[in-house]
Amino acid sequence: MSLIVSVLQASHGDSILIRADANSTKPFLILVDGGPSDCFQKKQGPKIIPGPLQEYLGSLAENNIVLDLVVMTHVDDDHIGGLLRAIQAEPYQHVLGSNVWFNSGRLIASELAENIPEGTDIQVMTAGGRQTSIAQGIAFDDQLCRMGVSDRSLKIACEKIVFSWGEITILSPQEEQLRSLAKKWEHEESNLLTSGPSNDYGYSLDELLESDVFEEDKSVHNGSSIAFLIESGDAKALFLGDAHAPTICTSLRNLGYSEEEPLTVGLCKLSHHGSKANTSMELLSLIKSEVFIVSTNGLRHGLPNKRTIARIKAVSPNSSVLFNYSGLKERMFNTEELNDLGPFVQDIQGDISL
Repeated sequence: MSLIVSVLQASHGDSILIRADANSTKPFLILVDGGPSDCFQKKQGPKIIPGPLQEYLGSLAENNIVLDLVVMTHVDDDHIGGLLRAIQAEPYQHVLGSNVWFNSGRLIASELAENIPEGTDIQVMTAGGRQTSIAQGIAFDDQLCRMGVSDRSLKIACEKIVFSWGEITILSPQEEQLRSLAKKWEHEESNLLTSGPSNDYGYSLDELLESDVFEEDKSVHNGSSIAFLIESGDAKALFLGDAHAPTICTSLRNLGYSEEEPLTVGLCKLSHHGSKANTSMELLSLIKSEVFIVSTNGLRHGLPNKRTIARIKAVSPNSSVLFNYSGLKERMFNTEELNDLGPFVQDIQGDISL
């Protein structure tokens, strides 16, 4: 049993492929999120060209392969946009399969008896004018219903799903966070306040730690994000979506982990593209990971935060932080810092095998 992880270049978003039981003749294929819309299809001059998600789904379609599981962590555009484009395109619909995890407002209402407020067809816009969040979530959910993907249930913290090759344990969201999302299944401002429009790259790691105070993400959308631990044989990995750090900490403690006995994993995909508001010292003290993954091109909202890297270096100096875009670490760190950090910061080179 093993895991192979591929982190697509999804602009400022997340789109991750996992092959569980990778050594078998038929590995279990998981897609986590679809990045923004240009992860599926983008403009190159006057031409429309496939993005990395479309290329991957196209290769599956050519070989008549269907995904075994799709995890749509939450409704933010940089996670749902590409998948929404894919699920609306007939050549790719069947590739996405019928096993989709998505905590939609409709599902929350049916399972938690929450009323969805009027105005659910509001198109939520980010500061840059892009359609995002609830409107896309509604469209995605409607398409799942049209495709007959009806055997769905909410995914809530500490639920364990067992497969023939291993298991997945949900770490986020908590039920109360889903109730909050149901109440906000209408207009909500974008979560720029949890990341900030400018970066902190002009400060040294020591300076960032000296003034370090953790201010947690308060976004309802991010709080509803599905985060999980996946295990296949001896291989373990964490995929934290955009989840809140306190939620993950609570789940890990409920599962029996502590500062003295942290969860040991081969890989941890950092929450919210390395935002300082989603990775606390407490969370890092509960995790012992060989590598931490940053998924973003670094061109939106000042993410990743250098302060996050400083925290990881302080708690896990023998780990590595891997970036899925080359050139990002050079923007974050000057030459002297890069020389001092050495292999602690690296670019991802192909698939990651655990």
